Amino acid sequence: MSNTLVVEESAEKNERVVENRRLTPAVLTALGVLATIESVRLGLGDLTEPGPGAWPLLTSVGVLVTSAWLFITGVERCEKVMISDLARVATAIASVAFFVVMLPLVGMPVPAFVLLVVWLRLFGESWRLTLVTATLGVVALQIVFVELLGVPFPIGPLAPGR
Repeated sequence: MSNTLVVEESAEKNERVVENRRLTPAVLTALGVLATIESVRLGLGDLTEPGPGAWPLLTSVGVLVTSAWLFITGVERCEKVMISDLARVATAIASVAFFVVMLPLVGMPVPAFVLLVVWLRLFGESWRLTLVTATLGVVALQIVFVELLGVPFPIGPLAPGR
């Protein structure tokens, strides 16, 4: 098992490939620790009235347990990851960051639509299916969360009644 990052050229397809057996557990551990700290900072509440950090803390602990298991047992089978796959993951993360930044500025519909379009295209869906699904997805989010559940999303310039 190697602890170093290996980038090699594939002779057949001339594509770059990344292989590492310890990178994933290290990244998971760092994310788990940061999420745990932020969860506690949000407040845990108690058993009868959980605070806003209770569920994120449970998720964070799950991530930490998983990363510890990966460190202890090692990653027996490490699949090679194409650089293009890493670019897709970076694009997906950037689209979520876009959603988080834009939500308070323009409301929910626009960032949700962009997020759905980016993700559906990353999964290889056609433009027609992507646009129909993203549109229906935004409508469904609005109906379920705003109308039925009363979730107070930030109101942007495209909100009804503005």
